[in-house]
Amino acid sequence: MTWFVNYQKSSTLPVADRGLAYGDGVFETIHAYDGKLQSLDAHLSRLQRGLKRLAMPLNQVQSDNLSQFLDEKISQHLPIESVVKIIVTRGEGGRGYKAPDKVSHNVVIGILPAPNYQLQKREGVKVELSPVQVNLNPFLAGIKHLNRLENVIAKQHLSEDAFEALMLDVHGNIIECIQSNIFWFKNGQLCTPQLNQAGVCGTYRQKIIEQQTRYPLLISKFSLVDIQQADEIFITNSLMAIVPVTIFAGRQFAIGQRTRTLQSLMQFKD
Repeated sequence: MTWFVNYQKSSTLPVADRGLAYGDGVFETIHAYDGKLQSLDAHLSRLQRGLKRLAMPLNQVQSDNLSQFLDEKISQHLPIESVVKIIVTRGEGGRGYKAPDKVSHNVVIGILPAPNYQLQKREGVKVELSPVQVNLNPFLAGIKHLNRLENVIAKQHLSEDAFEALMLDVHGNIIECIQSNIFWFKNGQLCTPQLNQAGVCGTYRQKIIEQQTRYPLLISKFSLVDIQQADEIFITNSLMAIVPVTIFAGRQFAIGQRTRTLQSLMQFKD
């Protein structure tokens, strides 16, 4: 692993950094292949949306500096396949929860080994139901802020033979999995939960929503009963793309033709 802090090779941050103290920041995890950061514009756009939501956006010069560093220093020195992680915190300052009047961001960029999901994409995975609920907070919904304790705890509860776990909100609505978004087919219709109250709007989720036109799409509130009655289920994130679900909450699901078709269609768009 290689890390850069504020565009200098380093793996240390000040202990007073607000990202450490309060989770005061956002992050992105980007798949890199053959020297190209996949869906970079989408990731940078979500990064900036998150920073704006937290009232600490990058100005144009800062944004340009980040893009230039990724293009000139990171992309040129990547392995064939890797993961690039970007973390932006508010930096140091302020008193307690009160943020400093002037933001001095800390920008952290890491190059990490890429996980191999080829087996899971081909053969499918088991997904269970997590006992950990997702908190509702429309102000933070959608962004990848650094407060991910729900996901950390849910991962601790994940069974050894399960690949992922579905997380519900306190009302029993489907939100997302621990590290992925979820879709399913029912009677030819593609379904995925709305994320305006909780959850992360994944870049690959958004890519499917915007770019696939073969199947009618329904984004709505769904309960556990809805997905239990599904014909096909799959999960997504920017690193794994589309992974079929073959077991959910004890029930077996076939890897359907629609899921396979969507895998091929979206791979062509990558």
